[in-house]
Amino acid sequence: MASRSERSQIGRLPKLVVVWSIKLALVIFLSGVAAVGYLVLRTKDPFYVFRELKNWSDYKRYDSLITQIANEHLLDPRLVKAVVWRESRFQADMIGKNSERGLMQVSEIAARDWAKASSVPNFEPNQLFNPEINLEIGCWYLGKALQRWNSQLEPVPFALAEYNAGKSRVDRWIRVALQRNKQPLSAEAFEDSIDFPSTAHYVRTILARYDFYKRRGPLTGTENNGSAAE
Repeated sequence: MASRSERSQIGRLPKLVVVWSIKLALVIFLSGVAAVGYLVLRTKDPFYVFRELKNWSDYKRYDSLITQIANEHLLDPRLVKAVVWRESRFQADMIGKNSERGLMQVSEIAARDWAKASSVPNFEPNQLFNPEINLEIGCWYLGKALQRWNSQLEPVPFALAEYNAGKSRVDRWIRVALQRNKQPLSAEAFEDSIDFPSTAHYVRTILARYDFYKRRGPLTGTENNGSAAE
């Protein structure tokens, strides 16, 4: 038969288990908080990280598809993801103010140009809400723009400006930049010549987000991030 002291020790065991469980849970919680804090500080963009954590499925949902289609068009998936982020915040059903549709906010004109070039019959604008088709057309258009400006030291700003405002306006901004500066034309001088505030902001925010993704490393599922974009 157990003595009184032994019974007292046995009675304290459940309390000790509870205390240790609480301490363990607290350690795990604080470790998680520290990890999130480190991630926020490391990425230097706390607002984006908080939004990403809040909408994790949206921000990561298309990474594999973006990687696949971007690589097919010799584009850096991180650049494409930056465009998708800016255009639609990863909302495949997004409709723009000028009826652009989908993840990369593709216009009906650009979509029909793609359909003609790719020999796709009976294309319908509502197909742009399909993420795969939208990314295919958007990457095709962005890839063409990058190839067009590939002679520039940094073609990405020129391609992004074309994606947003069209080639004729990019040509005009280049002429303005060349009048102000001697050749070779720098990306910075070109960006300063963009007299559409919305396009200037568009280019700079995507470049900043692109740099942010590059600091993070390859997207999930990315096998090859090399591209003509870098």
